[in-house]
This record gives sequence, structure tokens and C-alpha cells, in this order.
Amino acid sequence: MHLSLRYHETAQRPARAAFLRGSDPAAWLRELSRWNLPAQQLACYLVPESIRSVQVAGLFVVAAGPLPADVLEPYGCEAAGRLYVPVQATLWPTAAPDELAAALLWPRQLLHPSIGLVGFDTIDELDLAALLDCAAPRPTDWARARPGIAPRPRLEQVRVLAPTVAEVVESFQQDVGTVPLAQLPGLAADKSGRGQQALDNLRRRLLQAVLALVRWLPSLPSGRVLGVLGIVLAVVIALILLASVFAQFGQGGLSGLIVPLTLIIMRIWRSFSDEEVSPPATHRPAAAARPGLFQRLENWLGGRIDNLEQKRQNEIERLLRLFGEDMEQALKYAIPLSGPYLDRGAAAQSARLGPRTTDFNLGGLGGGSRVDAWNLDAYRHNLGRQYHAAATHEVAAGRFKKAAYIYAHLLGDYQAAANTLDQGGFYREAAALHKDHLHNLPAAAKCLEHGGLLHEAAEIYTELREHEKAGDLYQRLDQTALAARHYERGVSLFLDNQDHPAAARLLAAKLAAADRAQVVLLDGWAGSKQPEVCLRQYFDVLAAEPAADLSAHAYQVFQQHTAPTQRVPLLQVLVTVNEKHPAPELLITSRNIAYDVVSTETATGNLACLPLLRHFLPDDRLIAADCSRFATRQPPRPLAASTPSRSSSTPQLDATIEWKSAVTHGHQWVAIGTRDDRLHLARGNWYGHVEYYSWLADMNGVYVLLLADERHSNRILLRPSVAVALETKQLPKNKHFAVALSVECPSWLPPWPTRVGLLPDGVVAAVTRQERLITVQRYTANGQLLPAWNHNLGSSDLALVDDERGWPCELFYQAGVFYSYWGHWLFSWSESAGNSFHEVPIGVVSEVVRSVYSAELLLAIDTVEGFLLWAPTRSGRGKLSAASTTGAATNVAIQFVGPAHLAVINELGTALYHLTANGSELVRTIPTDTGPIAILPTINRQQFALLEATGHVSLHAVDDEK
Repeated sequence: MHLSLRYHETAQRPARAAFLRGSDPAAWLRELSRWNLPAQQLACYLVPESIRSVQVAGLFVVAAGPLPADVLEPYGCEAAGRLYVPVQATLWPTAAPDELAAALLWPRQLLHPSIGLVGFDTIDELDLAALLDCAAPRPTDWARARPGIAPRPRLEQVRVLAPTVAEVVESFQQDVGTVPLAQLPGLAADKSGRGQQALDNLRRRLLQAVLALVRWLPSLPSGRVLGVLGIVLAVVIALILLASVFAQFGQGGLSGLIVPLTLIIMRIWRSFSDEEVSPPATHRPAAAARPGLFQRLENWLGGRIDNLEQKRQNEIERLLRLFGEDMEQALKYAIPLSGPYLDRGAAAQSARLGPRTTDFNLGGLGGGSRVDAWNLDAYRHNLGRQYHAAATHEVAAGRFKKAAYIYAHLLGDYQAAANTLDQGGFYREAAALHKDHLHNLPAAAKCLEHGGLLHEAAEIYTELREHEKAGDLYQRLDQTALAARHYERGVSLFLDNQDHPAAARLLAAKLAAADRAQVVLLDGWAGSKQPEVCLRQYFDVLAAEPAADLSAHAYQVFQQHTAPTQRVPLLQVLVTVNEKHPAPELLITSRNIAYDVVSTETATGNLACLPLLRHFLPDDRLIAADCSRFATRQPPRPLAASTPSRSSSTPQLDATIEWKSAVTHGHQWVAIGTRDDRLHLARGNWYGHVEYYSWLADMNGVYVLLLADERHSNRILLRPSVAVALETKQLPKNKHFAVALSVECPSWLPPWPTRVGLLPDGVVAAVTRQERLITVQRYTANGQLLPAWNHNLGSSDLALVDDERGWPCELFYQAGVFYSYWGHWLFSWSESAGNSFHEVPIGVVSEVVRSVYSAELLLAIDTVEGFLLWAPTRSGRGKLSAASTTGAATNVAIQFVGPAHLAVINELGTALYHLTANGSELVRTIPTDTGPIAILPTINRQQFALLEATGHVSLHAVDDEK
């Protein structure tokens, strides 16, 4: 066979070998060193110049792995690695692989373009060590060596010197102009200069002082003791007269002040009399009383002050008109409505509005200066509506920093301002607002992470003890050693928290320590918390290793790590493992284990594990029927004493955890509690299965509220009393739970105790109230701000509680209408319609719960004196039921447990009430060992459950038997 090479412009095959031209071994070794490949992966052969000369022409090197792209003479392989030709050449004519293999004589052949075909036997391979010539050691004394200069520390990071927050904010203001005060839109006659404004301000203050003096003088006793006071008053009157002359000079109104001042002087002169002459007694009928001199003087002074106040009100009305004409200009004169930094002293009052910069300024949030307080009671609703509309307009236009200015400086809503800055990409400013003003470190860390400021974010995560998250950020920064230290700290914290699955996940996925992860998971399998989860994860870690033999490990677990009480759970785990990692050897081993376990259990009378056999005999279609027939033919007999028995409907939760609260969601329930200042969560069903989850955040002194609404969302919100980092837990759908849940603690929500409600499509609503103005702020599922809207409760004379209580109030939503309460008033309102309110006759509302058994909205209202029912969607006067008293000082919890039954927990016990059209009547009181902390409806309408702080769950019948 005669073959030749044909060259092409591009490579025809990957490089698997190289030819190093020349006869210098030092040059060969330098080139091989540059490749940075282990010597064990290289096979080297000496190539002669020709068939007639044995002089070395070069070194032919075959690599077991890929070669560098810059190799000068790369070669590819043909015939399964037996023939090497240049990568840009092809053989001509083309030969079949078997035909080419039959023509080759040696284990490896090199077809060189100029040298020709060179064959190599296995004994021709060159040992690279033979190229090194090591001379004999010299008799040199190296004992006098001294350590040299220590190397410089390794460079860990390079940071760009970022500008300060104040410098960044200053850059925002470059494109914002200011408007002279004289150009404020309005009547030309109203535009006064600075001198006149100063005189008006002085005049107002003096008038107020004189009015206070006039009201005080008539109450003083007459006598010489007023001599000293008379001198002081004379000086004050002189100053008032002088200021009034300046104020009235341009208007020709000097006579207006002479009369009141003269009256004051006369009163002082009369005060020096020792006795006052009483008028003689008369028997004439008393005439209608006329205002006295001081009353007329007081009325006159009040009118002058009201005149100045009217100017301020006209200025606000002019501002509202300006919003409809030019929003950009109106924002520069806008008046702040709220904020914690407004009361820093009173500045000089003015009847004019001055311009302000309209960009967000972190430096201006902290206050520190006095302000001119304007009375905005009559205009607060309209101004708030204009401000919210302006903020929504600016966000839609992409001017996020201006929208943040409106939220922070005008509305005092720093949470919305921070979310707006985050949405607009101003991550550093948003983080500063979260950290310095809202004291929300988790939200600040997320903002910095979104902005690529990974070092700053990692430092905050470390402070929050979120070591896994900090390690992830350091890993992204290629600081693997620092990332590994944080991962190790995370593993230690997880193990301290008895969270073996999380610790093993961190070991296997982040630290590449699969062997350590397997040890941790076997320890978890031997424990009492999530043993099946640990064992399933153990086999997942094994399956991730190359050429893993799961069958051998399954048998080892059965023989060495499984207690007699864990044999049936082992079979359930093996069913899942065979479905996820199918293998013939694993199926055979699992079948043998199943035979052993089922035979042992059936011998003791436990036939519950018989149905598991069909999973290990997939080809036997009759095994299920055979097992059922065998079970029905067995005579009933008691279980052996050694076989543990546990109720399938009332599990005992981990008693080492102090359980705090619980909620239901469909056919499952979720409870939270604390142990060692760590938050733990239990997810259970009404068949006895429980799963546990936990967080590492320090919860000392932190209260957590569970918020769930199965009608609108599969999310459960955690509402902590202070900002803590609680990562989202995904509760998966599996054979025990038909619906997956997501337990979240959004850092972008307003702080405690703002009331929060779940809406359809993942939307979350937060409601605040200032006087009679309700603000509804909505958020998307990932925290993006949606347009807010305000609702005015009207001018009705409602005695509302000004301050929120220390615990979040409930907020319900149905068909576009919100329902909540303030004090002893129940409210419902919507964006498109009006509102309605009802007064609770039995005191301040403490809790409201919704019935899941009623098609219409039915709420139970709990107060300090009792409870009643509220059906806000019902027509007529039957919205509020008659009140029922419980006889207790306070109620711990209240819950519907049936269509016509309600349970109440208080210090007297757990009381079951039957609901009637005229109110309710007590059915019975249920005693418990310890005080229950939650009432849970079950899937059985004839039962409800009580959860105690010790983790004990008890079932109770819903009936009318006392």
C-alpha cells in the first residue's frame, strides 16, 4: 500500500502529539516544561534523520491529554492511535480503518513529511530522566546558610478606590437646577422680597407674643407687686411698636396698632392702684354682655395671625395647582409629609415655599437642621396622592434617583426609596439606606451583591453569620482559601444546629469532600432528625462519584448502620434510590434486603411493609395481589412488644425545640420554634410525617410571625421583629406533600410592625396609615415596587388609634377589597370604591382570623373582652354578630375549627364554641398538660389539633357534646 500526505489550510484532527525538531536535550526539556503536563502523561521517542542515518533529528512526544495550542509541529492520530500524521494533512488515497490497521507493523508509527515513516516498538520509549546528567556532589559545607529576605505577602485583592456616598450623590445634583424664589408661579402682587418676608415673620412672632400677654394680664392680681412687671412690659411694648412701625410703614396702617397698645398701657397703669372702686349695687336687670376691651383686643390679634396663616394655606393650594401644570417645578417646592428626622427644631416660619433640589440625597436624610413646620392636615391626602403619582411617573420614565427623592425626602418612606434605588441600579446608595437608616443588613448585603460589590457584601454576610453566602462571593473573587474557611465555618454551624443534610451538602458541593459528607450523613441516619433525608442524600453523594458501586454500600448500610427500628424506613429509602439511580446490581441487593426485612416484620405481625415488595420486583405483575391476599388471610394478632408503635395522625415534634406558632396550608401545616437562639421549622401532614428545617441566624430576642394564605399563594412569609438574614427554604412536593411551599423572609418588605398581606399572582401588599390617609404599597414576588395608591378614610369623627401596636395587625384581601382594623374600628376599602367601617362594641381588637370553611368572607374578631363575627360581604345589618365574652383577661389564639365552631386558647384552657345566628355558646373546655400555642384545623372536619410548646400535638373532636 502506498500512502501520501495532502495538506490543507485548516486542522483536520485534534493534536495528540508533537515533533520537537533538533538534537539538544536541554531545548526538548524546556519545551516540555512549558507545556506544564505531568511527565507520566508523555511518551517520548527519538527520531533518526533518515533510514540511512541514525543521527537524531528530533524528539517525538505523544501526550495522553490535550496539548497547548501553540505547539509548533502538532500531530494527530489515525488507526486508534497507532499512526501519527500532521494535523493539517490527510492520507491519500483514503483507506478504511481496518485496512490501515492491518498495514501497520509497529505499536506506533510516525509519518513525517520529509523523514518518512518511522516505527516505534514499546522498548523504544525514552525515559526523560536519562536526558539529565547529574554530577557528583561537591564537598561543600552549607551549614553557614542564612535565611534570605522573606517574600512579600501574597496579593489577596485589588480594589478600585470608590467615591464616597456623598460624592456620588453630589454627582446626581449636577443636572438639577434651582429656581429663584421670585419665579414661583402665582400672582405678581404676592411676590415679596426677602426683607418683607423677614418683617412678616417678625410681625407674626410679635403678634403671637402680644396675644399670649393679653390673655395672661386679666388673670393677674392688682398691687404694687406689678411695678417691676410694668417696666418689663413697657420695654416689650416699645419693641412691638417699633416693629409694627416698620411693618406698617409701606401700608399706611399705623393707627391700627395704636389702639391696642394704648389699651395695654392703660391696663398696666390701673394695675398700680391699691384698690379698685366697685360700682354701686343696682337692681336694674342685667343688660346683654358686650365683649370687653381685652376680649376685643384678643379677637383683633387673632385675626391678624389668621391673616398670616391664610397666606401659608394659599401657598399650599398654589403648590397643588402647580402639580397639575408642571410636576418638575412643583417637586422643587414640595413640603415633606413624614419622616423620622423632621422634628429637629423649629425654623423661622414663612408664608412662602422655597425651592429644593429634587434628587435623592443621602446626606440630607439625617436631618440636623431646623425646619419650618407647615400645617398640612387639610392637604395631606391631596399632597400624598400627588407625591405618589410623581414617584410612579419618575420610575416609569427611568429617573429612579428622583423617585427615591420623593419617597425618602417627601413621603418619609425609606423602604420604598431603597427599593427604587436598587431597581434603578444605584446599589451602593440603596445599600447605604438599608444599612444606615433602616438598619436592615440583609437587604444591604443583597444590594451590594447585585451591584457587583462583592467584597463589601461578603463582609456583611460574615457579620450576619451567613458563611456559605460569604464563601460563595469569595469564590467568585477567586479567593479560594478564604472561601474554604467560610465554608468550614458554615459546616461547623450546621452541625451545631443538628442540620446534617445542609452540612453534608456544603462538604460535597463546595469543599469537594465527599468522604466527609458521607460520614456526616451516616451520623444523621443514626439520629432522630430527618434520618431518611440523610440516607437518601448519602446515596446521592455516592452516585456522584465515578464508578460508584451503590449495591455494596446499600448492603453495608443495612448490616452495619441500621437499627432494627430503622429497617422499614431503609426499604422506603431504597425504593427512592432505585428509581433515581437504577442499576441491576443495586436492584438485586435491595431485593435481598427487602426479603430479609419483610420476613422479619411479618413474623412479628407487622404487615405494613408488604406493599414495598412490588418496588423490588418490577417484572412481577402479580406480587401486589399476592401480598394483599396474604395479608387478608392472616389472623389478627397483637404486635410484638419490641415493635414501636406511633400514631399516624398526632406526631410528637422535637421536644428540644420551644415551639412558638403554627399555620396550616391546605392539607399540611408548618410550625416554627427556637433552640439555642436558632430558628427551626417543622413541616407535617395529618398522617404523621414531619420534615425539619433550620436557620443559622441569631434569634435572641427576635419574634417571628408566620403569614400564609392558601387562596392566593403557596408562599409562607416570615415576619421577624428585627432585620435578620433568613434564607428562603423550598419545601418540595413529594409523596408526603401534594403541594410545594416556599418559606421566605423578604428583606425588601417594610419593617415590623407594618401590616402585610398576600395577594394573587405572588404580589405582596403593605399598608400604613397616617391620620386618615391609608397608603397601600404593593410589591412583585421579587420585590419590585408597583404603583402605590392612597385612600382617604373621610372626615367622619372616628376615634382612631394614632400609633400602631407593637405587633403587626392582620390584613386580608378578597376580590379587590382590603380588610383590617385600627383600635376598635374595623375597616374595608378598595382602590376603585369607597370604604366602610364598623365600631367594635367590646373594646380594642387584638386579632382577626378568617374561616376556611365559609364560601363568603367570614372573620372572627378577638378583643380583650371577648369575640364576635364579622361578615363584611354580607348585605344588610348582619355584618357583625352579637359579642361573646370568654371570661379571660386575654386570649392566646383564636381559630375556626369547623363551619360552625370556634376554638379559643386563654389562661382558662381551650374553649370550644358553637356559632349560632344570635352569637355563640360554649360547648366545653379542653384541658391540656401545658398551654397550647396554636390551633390547627385538620383535613377531618370533625377534628382539630392543638400544638403545645413542648411539641406535643393532640387531636380533639368537633361536636356539641359538653
